[in-house]
Amino acid sequence: MNEFLQAFVSLLAITNPIIAAPMFLGIVAGMSVAARRRAAGQAAMAVLAILAGAAIGGRYILELFGISLDAFRTAGGLVIILVGLDMLRGSPSGIQRDEASPEDAEDRIVVPFAMPLVAGPGAITTAITLSVAYPSRLYLPVVALLASVATAAVLWATLRLALVRQRLATPRVERIFTRFMGLILVAIGFQIGMLGIRDFFGLGGA
Repeated sequence: MNEFLQAFVSLLAITNPIIAAPMFLGIVAGMSVAARRRAAGQAAMAVLAILAGAAIGGRYILELFGISLDAFRTAGGLVIILVGLDMLRGSPSGIQRDEASPEDAEDRIVVPFAMPLVAGPGAITTAITLSVAYPSRLYLPVVALLASVATAAVLWATLRLALVRQRLATPRVERIFTRFMGLILVAIGFQIGMLGIRDFFGLGGA
């Protein structure tokens, strides 16, 4: 349970649904009510597919390039720390920004909203890092997958609430939430990175 909570908080902080909600509202502006509701579900499913795919296939990609799990865990922890530091300064991380966007609103639900705005390089790296940091005896990274499902569910709920109460994600709420989750990300990234360094140099002890 502790591993799941840490993984879930990591993904939730880096995807930052409250920050994403106003941008989602801008994309779906002009759509019918039913279309907006469908768009919220499509966005959540796209984010789930991206994060789950990264969690499942990430380990094999590392093996393909000859990167050790401990080295990637350390690097992934550093990425999480950098994203958290950007958020502490009161803005979404530059690693998740993408100025280009297709003209069609439905296309923009997937690109750039689902990826890279929500499930950007930072979130993908986090999903891979979590699959490495919390391995399972099964063939699937259970903790990372459960955290991905929970994150997508929170995103969907946030977007639906934002549709009902479009003033929910006020600028003040965004600033407070961003800084708080940035601090959480820095702490989690530091912990994951230090565990990677410890294991890489064989300092775990008997």
